[in-house]
Amino acid sequence: MTGENDLGKALFALEKKQGKLHPQLKGAFDNLYRYVNEKQSGIRHELMDESGTYVPTYHEAKFMLVTCSAFINYINGKFNKPEFN
Repeated sequence: MTGENDLGKALFALEKKQGKLHPQLKGAFDNLYRYVNEKQSGIRHELMDESGTYVPTYHEAKFMLVTCSAFINYINGKFNKPEFN
């Protein structure tokens, strides 16, 4: 939707174009993004930390899949499909 590959920049571009997100919701998205990018416990980094001792569980992976799907649906509805607002 924005051409950005960074969540913070993408949300900023969407807000500039379409209107603000609630600050608590935006903060929640930001914190979740930080979580998935942590090398010690984040789900995005080869499914383990540098020592190979942490492997996210099925339940963590499922949570992230469902959460990301909900996030995409929310953003599409809020910023891309005004008829749903």
